[in-house]
Amino acid sequence: MRVSMSKQSSAVGFVVTVAGFACATLAITLIAGCSDGGSAKMDAALPTDDFDRRAMLTHLATNVLLPMQLDAAATIAQVPDAIGAYCDALDANASDSAPAITARDAARGTFVAAIDTWEVTESVLVGPAAMDNETLRGLIYSWPLVSPCELDKDTASRWANPSSYDVATELVNARSLSAIEFLLYPPSSDHNCGSTPAGWAALGADLPRARCRLAHAIAVDVAAHAQELATAWKADGGNYVGELANAGAQGSSIASAHAGVNLVSDGLLVYIDQMVKSMKLAETTGIGINACQLVEEPCVREVELRYADRGTQAIRNNLVGARAVFTGTTATTDGPGFDDFLIALGHRDVADRMTASLDAAIASANALPESFLSALSTSYAQVVAAHTATKVFTDDLKSQFLTLLALEIPDDVATDND
Repeated sequence: MRVSMSKQSSAVGFVVTVAGFACATLAITLIAGCSDGGSAKMDAALPTDDFDRRAMLTHLATNVLLPMQLDAAATIAQVPDAIGAYCDALDANASDSAPAITARDAARGTFVAAIDTWEVTESVLVGPAAMDNETLRGLIYSWPLVSPCELDKDTASRWANPSSYDVATELVNARSLSAIEFLLYPPSSDHNCGSTPAGWAALGADLPRARCRLAHAIAVDVAAHAQELATAWKADGGNYVGELANAGAQGSSIASAHAGVNLVSDGLLVYIDQMVKSMKLAETTGIGINACQLVEEPCVREVELRYADRGTQAIRNNLVGARAVFTGTTATTDGPGFDDFLIALGHRDVADRMTASLDAAIASANALPESFLSALSTSYAQVVAAHTATKVFTDDLKSQFLTLLALEIPDDVATDND
C-alpha cells in the first residue's frame, strides 16, 4: 500500500482559527511539511500569454470546488440521524427483525449518498482538506487507513462504559467515514484482533447495538468536521474560496494567480495519479506493488470501500470530479478550466486529447460491474482496462500538461511503473 498525497499551503491564516490546526503530524503520514502558499512553484519561467488565470480560479473556486464542499457537508450531515434511527430500531427490535433491517438499510443508503458525494469532493484535494498533512481530510475520510481491530476494541469498551469513549482521542484509523463503513457493513460477528478484545465475549447478542452506537458517535464527529471544511471554504467563514479566487491580489496569502493554478493542478494530479490510478486500480489488480505481494493478480486487501463494496462507484465519482475541474464544466455550470488554459496557449490538440482520454477513463469506469469485488474475480480484464485508460490521462497530466502550462510537478509524484 502506497500513501502519497500532495502538499498544500498552511500559511493561510484561517486554517489556525477555523480548522485549529498547525503543521501537525498524526499517525497518518500522508505528506511531509507545509508549503509557502505556492510561491515556490514559480521558479519556472511563465509562458507569455493573455490567459486570465484569476478568472479561471474564480470560476473553479466559486462554481466548482465550493459547491463540492457544500454538497459533501450536506449529505454527511444526514448520516448521524440515520444511524441513530437504526440504533433506536435495534434497541426496540431484534437485529434480524423487519424494522431493524429497514432502518439498517436506510442508514446504509444515507452512508452511500455521503461517501459518493465525498468521493467527488476529494478528487481534487486543494485548500483546507489538503493542508497540514491532510489532517482535516483524514478526520472526514481516512482511507486507506482503517483498523478493524481498533474498532472492535472500541465497540466492546464503549458498550461496557459509554462515558469512557472520546472520539477526539482516537487515531484516524478508528474514526471517519472509513470506520462508519466497517461498522455498518461488518464482515462477520467475529473480532479482527490477534487476541480477544476485553469485553468482547460479553457483547453477545448486543454486538449489533454496540457497533451501531459506536458508528453513531463517530458519525456525529465526521459531520462536524465536514461542516468545518465547508465553513473554511465559505466566504462568510474561512473564505478559502476568496483566497483562491483572488490569488496574487492583496488579501490573499497565495503569491500569484499562477501559483493558485498550480495548487489546483497539484490537487488534481496527485489524487488522480496516486490514489485512483495507482492505489485504487494498479494495486488492487497487482499491476503495482501491493500489500498482498501479488503480481497481476487481484489484491482484495487494497480495495477501497470493500466492506460496502463501493469501489467501482468511488472511482467513477473521482473521475467525474476531476473532469469538472479539468474542464470547468459541471451539470449546472461552464467556465474556464485547464483545457481552456491549454487552448489559450495554442495547444488545442493537447486539450482535446486530454479531455478525450479523461472521458475514455470515465467510460471505462462506467463499464465496470457495480461490484468492484466481483469485477476483480470475474471481470479482471475490465479493471485492468480502466487502469490503462486512466494512465493515458495521467501520463499527459504529469508531462506535457505541466510543461506547456509552466506548472511544477508535486514533490510526491514521480515516474512509476504502473
